[in-house]
Amino acid sequence: MPFYSFEVGRVFFIPGCKLGGFRVVAEREHGVIRKALDVCSKYNACLISLHFTLTPKGEKAFTLIYDLTGCNIPLKEVAEEIRKIESIKEVTLIEQQAQGFIADTSSPIITAGGMRAIVLREIVWSILINKIREKFGSGGEALLYYMGVDMGLEAAIEHKKRAEALGLREPDKITRILGASIFTSTGWGRMQIDKFTLNPPYALITVYNNFECEIGQASKPYSQLTRGLIAGYLSHLLGLEMEVNETECLARGDPHCRFECKPKK
Repeated sequence: MPFYSFEVGRVFFIPGCKLGGFRVVAEREHGVIRKALDVCSKYNACLISLHFTLTPKGEKAFTLIYDLTGCNIPLKEVAEEIRKIESIKEVTLIEQQAQGFIADTSSPIITAGGMRAIVLREIVWSILINKIREKFGSGGEALLYYMGVDMGLEAAIEHKKRAEALGLREPDKITRILGASIFTSTGWGRMQIDKFTLNPPYALITVYNNFECEIGQASKPYSQLTRGLIAGYLSHLLGLEMEVNETECLARGDPHCRFECKPKK
């Protein structure tokens, strides 16, 4: 099945264009987003990005970024007309920092699943991971692994709480429904649970487009952070220490990364 990358960036670089946008907060009235979009369309503003969510109070909050090159009135006047729409409570202007460049700074705190998050692009996290290996060698690889173990442990604790609310208690179901889905949706790679048994405890997991291994080349398995994360996650869910070995690795030239998980002897 073909897939497309999901763009989460809030930075737009379109040389030669005039850019701008709005952050709008409104009551939960049906059709309010369409009304705001209609106002912008009326003045030849070309939509580049739309992000929608609900605030903790249950209000609608949406961010609109536009190419205003063909817009025939000032951005402030468009904002004033949007403010007149019934049920809209707040409109904040997002102005370009330079011709052809705009960064949405209207919400400096990013959250994912209700928790604080940051966005690290490949140019940043590749330095983070590769420099640890480069500077500390095998010690750096061990550090990455045990960092992953702690990450997996914390993720498993949170997922178990969420699973209870969903009526899920079996470790294999929690891993398939929550673990693999959240791992994939947060951009670490596409996780597929090939096999999971409880008696004996065993799991075979494939990760496609593993972010850790896409940035490396190696003659041996390369994924320490992801391997540790899986080990910490399964160890907590199963209540025993699990050993995870990477049998196939993207950095080694394999088409994906594959992890075999067994109880530690």
